[in-house]
Amino acid sequence: MKNSTLEQRLTDAEAGAVCSVLVTRLGGSYSRLLGIRLSDMDSDEVFKWFVAALLLGSPMRADSALAAYRGLERHELLGPKVVARIPERRLVSMLEEAGVDEEAVATAGMLQSVSGSLVVDFDADINRLHFFAEDEDDLLRRLRSLGSGVSPDTVMLFLREMRGVWDKARPGLSSPAVVAACCLGVIDVSRAVEVREQLHSIWEKMGNAGRTYADLEVALARLGENYCSLRRCCSCPINKLCISRVPVAAGTRVRG
Repeated sequence: MKNSTLEQRLTDAEAGAVCSVLVTRLGGSYSRLLGIRLSDMDSDEVFKWFVAALLLGSPMRADSALAAYRGLERHELLGPKVVARIPERRLVSMLEEAGVDEEAVATAGMLQSVSGSLVVDFDADINRLHFFAEDEDDLLRRLRSLGSGVSPDTVMLFLREMRGVWDKARPGLSSPAVVAACCLGVIDVSRAVEVREQLHSIWEKMGNAGRTYADLEVALARLGENYCSLRRCCSCPINKLCISRVPVAAGTRVRG
């Protein structure tokens, strides 16, 4: 590949190759990892992903969150009516069984509160919440209002993988994703406000092998959060493809 600078990003072909390596090495979307099928917009599947996002957006470690989700799946506790009605002690015990310790009680309360809100306000159908939302901002507000445990970061994580599924799911790109894209040289930093369009253009030209754009965005966010923003360059799994060091401010967020 040619030597790149902050002013001159990789060609689309080079950027596509780098993005392909990124997704392969860091993994794609969490929903894909968990076997959740979002493409058909089935309400049960969307709720499963919402539960997973709530767990991943909580203070617990990602591996504990994934284990907790799989525990809920194993015990068939991935429906809003079931979660809302199960005795809290049983839900806490199940979370503890999955390795969630200090956060078990708070997490159980959050899951039941959110599930109860969906049952009461949207007839246990999370797709109805999207249907009644006036626009993307109202969608954010409605998701946040489901419970105190639904943080802005959780909503971002959830909607990131709902992009292309819900038409009002248009979250901004997270700062870590932008940082990672800049470090890899796959976007033109002078056009950072158009970063989503740049990434989409690259994605559409790639051979995606059944993957979705969410796989790329999640992989970039994962790279930015775990390596670029922390300057863990030596341990980065794709450090040989990096062309720069954290070229944008850590607080930058680009609207999608």
